[in-house]
Amino acid sequence: MTISMDDKESNWEKDFSNLKDTIMQDGAIDNKTKKLLALASAVAVGCDECVSHHKKFARNAGLKDSEIEEAILVASLIRLGSGLRHVD
Repeated sequence: MTISMDDKESNWEKDFSNLKDTIMQDGAIDNKTKKLLALASAVAVGCDECVSHHKKFARNAGLKDSEIEEAILVASLIRLGSGLRHVD
């Protein structure tokens, strides 16, 4: 049996999607908080595309702009702080 690259990618995408769905379910941390964590993580690592996606997901989950902005500010503080360690 031959598996094309398209099949492999499709399987990878399905597996990732299933993992995401499982992790983002309510658990010890509710889904809305997880949305904010995902957004903050995207900001902290500096992935502009991820930030855009996670902002949209947060809004769709019913989070207020003020909550989203505060999560972004906290993540920005962490990102800034990690850069400041290089100052002599």
